[in-house]
Amino acid sequence: MAKPRRKPDQVIKDQAIVAEMYLKGRTMADIADELGASINMVNYDLREVRKRWRNSAVRDFDAHRAEQLARLDLIEAAAWREWERSCEDYYKHTVGETAQGEIDKEETGGQTGDPRYMNVILSTVERRCKLLGLDAPTKVAPTNPEGDKPYQAMSEPELDQRIAELLQKLDK
Repeated sequence: MAKPRRKPDQVIKDQAIVAEMYLKGRTMADIADELGASINMVNYDLREVRKRWRNSAVRDFDAHRAEQLARLDLIEAAAWREWERSCEDYYKHTVGETAQGEIDKEETGGQTGDPRYMNVILSTVERRCKLLGLDAPTKVAPTNPEGDKPYQAMSEPELDQRIAELLQKLDK
């Protein structure tokens, strides 16, 4: 007997799970096992998710960029969750024995948060800005091919002379 049809809200929930697992590099078979669904259903959900990603992008060639942006969203959300968790009060319970006797001590305190999560968030935001082209263009000073001297344009007579020299070499 076939499984009953999913309700629209269940389809949306399943597609969110499929998208998250796909972005984490899981195979369709793994996703199907995790959801208790068929590979065909996972394939359908993944097609729909990709369609939404494409529609959110400006052109078809932006589909990959849209997928990368979704991946960055996932990374940033996880980093924010962990940052919030690292700001919570800590609790430490120590039980043991020493030369003076048994120890049973509880300790609590506030935490300022792990700055590594902020670094992840910052690099994710920077990467997203780069993908979207939000960064101001960088100015590059022209140099010679070796990059050690500034580029010096030839004057009109110098350019004519150089062209004549090269043409003479070709005629030989």
